Amino acid sequence: MVVKSPNMLTLNKWNAADIAIVEVQNLSRAYRSLAMFYRDQFSIPFIQVIGSSGKTTTKEMIGSVLNEKFPTLTSLKNMNSPTGVAKNLFRLNKTPRAAVLEAGMKASGIIRTATRLIKPDIGVITSIHSAHLTRLGSIQNIIAAKAEIFEYLSKDGCMIVNWDDPNCQRLPFHRYHGKLLRFGFSEECDLWASDIQRQGFRTNFKINTKDLQFACTINIVGRYNVGNALAATAVGLKMGLSPMEIAHGLEQFNPVNGRLKVYHRSDGAVVIDDTYNANPDSTRLLIDELIIMAREQPVVLVIGDMERPSRDIENYARSVHFNIGQQLAQGAFQHVMAIGLWASEYVRGAIQAGFPQNKISYYETVRAAETSFKYLITPGTTVVLKASTYTKLKHLDINDYCSC
Repeated sequence: MVVKSPNMLTLNKWNAADIAIVEVQNLSRAYRSLAMFYRDQFSIPFIQVIGSSGKTTTKEMIGSVLNEKFPTLTSLKNMNSPTGVAKNLFRLNKTPRAAVLEAGMKASGIIRTATRLIKPDIGVITSIHSAHLTRLGSIQNIIAAKAEIFEYLSKDGCMIVNWDDPNCQRLPFHRYHGKLLRFGFSEECDLWASDIQRQGFRTNFKINTKDLQFACTINIVGRYNVGNALAATAVGLKMGLSPMEIAHGLEQFNPVNGRLKVYHRSDGAVVIDDTYNANPDSTRLLIDELIIMAREQPVVLVIGDMERPSRDIENYARSVHFNIGQQLAQGAFQHVMAIGLWASEYVRGAIQAGFPQNKISYYETVRAAETSFKYLITPGTTVVLKASTYTKLKHLDINDYCSC
């Protein structure tokens, strides 16, 4: 029982009602302890997904793959804080034969706490980059924080790592004595992708190991999402699924809302919603894909702030947004709309790098941009929305513009 005030515990009415009360010093810690006890009642395989970006998409891909063979519980949305992990553990019942849980990180010690709750048999690291640089101070500190997963990962289990990410290669693997599976795009990996081709808003590719090769399709664009599919494949193979089951599971995956979710209009216009979150590295990867896409079709990019609107990170925020702006100049975009406190740096960087001034516009708020946004969605155009949650780009109600 939880009561509003500690002194209520002494009231006689609780004793009179014959209600048992457990008094705890820290409610959150007690809640997690109960979740840990509850998790220990299940002997199914647990998979934990961490990383600077790609966690939710990878978690959903793993769930889609494993569901081909047995019922699988996956984290709700991105409930990835220690408390969110605990809530997801309490969703377990007799039905799931595997659980895939996502764990986020905003400070040192968070991954340790989440991993202690999950006690994973398989760990997956999607990427390590500068998403938390303003909180942890250095890439080395971020790597150390991600490495906390080793402390409670089963020694009889497996660590699946993005080997194309140089920061992942810097993890202290000497602290983990289980199996290591490396995925990426080169044959030095245990699992690698080849023959990658975009077909509309789907991606075809082949998955390779030393012993097999098979074709796959995912209903999402981006080379980095092929990497996420490789991680899901590695889990599937480790769990005994066949290539056919894995390929079918990947094709059944549908992007989560706000993460490259595609909306088609009857006039041929397409809106791609990637507004859940953004950081410099994930934004660069997306823009690389859009630069290629813009060679083949009209592309409008609506891009918002990547960092929180706080003056204590002003120099850093202006710098990373300016650099992204310079990258934008490499693409033949039909138009770029920049929204947010730091987004003016996109404009400054793009124009300085040679992007046409008449093809880029700036608005400080979403409300100020709404009217102009309506006119960007024209027949045959692909409009891509990318921003962090700080920009509130989701308040551009795309459902008003995406009816079929």
